[in-house]
Amino acid sequence: MTLGFLVYLFPSVVAFRRDSRHRWTVLDINIVAGATFLGWILALYLATRRRRPVASTG
Repeated sequence: MTLGFLVYLFPSVVAFRRDSRHRWTVLDINIVAGATFLGWILALYLATRRRRPVASTG
């Protein structure tokens, strides 16, 4: 049971450990739609997305 719960929340754990900008969105998606495969994949995608570099103005 505990292993299943950790797998279910894996995208959220990844998002918070990586200090993702979308970590709260990932958690919301993971809780609400994580039981569906598509919701879990979307949460994982957002959790592992790379940050865009800040464009320099100059």
